[in-house]
Amino acid sequence: MKVKDESIHGVFVGILAQQIFAELSVEEQQEVQKETQELLMELYEIEMAYTEEIYTSIGLVEDVNRFVRYNANKGLMNLGLEPKFEEEEINPIVLNGLRTDTKNHDFFSVKGNGYVKATNVEKLADDDFVFNF
Repeated sequence: MKVKDESIHGVFVGILAQQIFAELSVEEQQEVQKETQELLMELYEIEMAYTEEIYTSIGLVEDVNRFVRYNANKGLMNLGLEPKFEEEEINPIVLNGLRTDTKNHDFFSVKGNGYVKATNVEKLADDDFVFNF
């Protein structure tokens, strides 16, 4: 849920950034693009080192690195920029957490954006709230 929520926020912030960017002069736009690419690579190197340190022992370094590149590309696209990294296949479990188009409800991860219709409805009574531990 957190990743999906952040994905939605990223789109909105990207739209705002594109509007501000459009108001800049050509020189300012070039400087912003240069700084954006430099910052991206700095953050990418930090993420690679962090991922290596944290995920080596459980064998997830490559999966996490692919997601980091995917996420960096999404951020750039939200800003209206071209992706930096080649498109790669992302772990389907990770992608499932990112999808906002699902119409099902996953009870275990509390995921779903559709409605779940209750079919076995009973009226509540005061006795339902008496707990004898």
